[in-house]
Amino acid sequence: MGRFTFDGFATGWFLISFSKELAPGEVRPLRYFDRDLVLFRTASGQARVLDAFCPHMGAHLGHGGVVEGDDIKCPFHAWKFDGDGACTDIPYAKKIPKKAHVGCWPVVERNGMVFVWHDAEKAPPQWELPHLDNVDAEGWTEWNVGMLEVRSHPREIVENVVDVGHFIPVHGTHVSSIHNEFDGHMATQVNAGVAYPLGGGKDRYSLRATYYGPAFQVTRMDGYLNSVLINAHTPISSNLLHLRFAVAIRQHPEDPQADDFLDTYVDNLRSGFFQDIEIWEHMKFRDRPILCDGDGPLIKLRRWYSQFYEASARVAANG
Repeated sequence: MGRFTFDGFATGWFLISFSKELAPGEVRPLRYFDRDLVLFRTASGQARVLDAFCPHMGAHLGHGGVVEGDDIKCPFHAWKFDGDGACTDIPYAKKIPKKAHVGCWPVVERNGMVFVWHDAEKAPPQWELPHLDNVDAEGWTEWNVGMLEVRSHPREIVENVVDVGHFIPVHGTHVSSIHNEFDGHMATQVNAGVAYPLGGGKDRYSLRATYYGPAFQVTRMDGYLNSVLINAHTPISSNLLHLRFAVAIRQHPEDPQADDFLDTYVDNLRSGFFQDIEIWEHMKFRDRPILCDGDGPLIKLRRWYSQFYEASARVAANG
């Protein structure tokens, strides 16, 4: 076994939906962490995530389930479950069985996004997600969002935090300065340089990109346009994931029409992801890569990342 196998799924917050995609009363089936889940928004506006299958006869709550008040009703026999997974009503029973319960997942809705907490040992959340000052702030656009399905392990995406060597050959970005910081559950890249977007043009920029845990990154970039970029990936299975991204742009102080470039900016961003994806989807993971003196602190990054797999390793060791 290698040093950095990263078996199972990481511990942390994972983005599962943008808030505007989930209306009150809406029910959505999900498949993440090799598990079937159901996401719904209660009548009072709370986003909730439960294990998908009713403990009664096994119906999938995400296919035909209906929100009634703050509960979700099973489509098969109309058993109701609240957002904590407890059965609240069985229309034809006098007594609710003690074991009538569905697994519940911790959920946080912040910055216009819905996150679920995953821990193989079912431990509660260990850190909070940041509040972003651009959300609903004057002079900033709303999130422009997108999602891609990628055949890769999340580690390939995270390693971009230190991989300065791919910027020029893959993206045409010339980096003049870069350094990394690792602090608890956070990993940060600070860099500056000149970008040459696929859509044309030239942009001198500086950025600070921070991962808050293993799967949610916030990048603040200053250039011709000041922007906040979200990069979040959630594993569907061991080598398949959803990559979600969102961009918000601040109006240029000398050019009120600069926000008109948002679509072009997002297209360039999406194209950049596709450049990486073409490589990620055909990579062979090197547990012990041969590195040179120009490579970033890859091994340090992998040690930082491995902390989020400790719970999965313990669960696997205990069978």
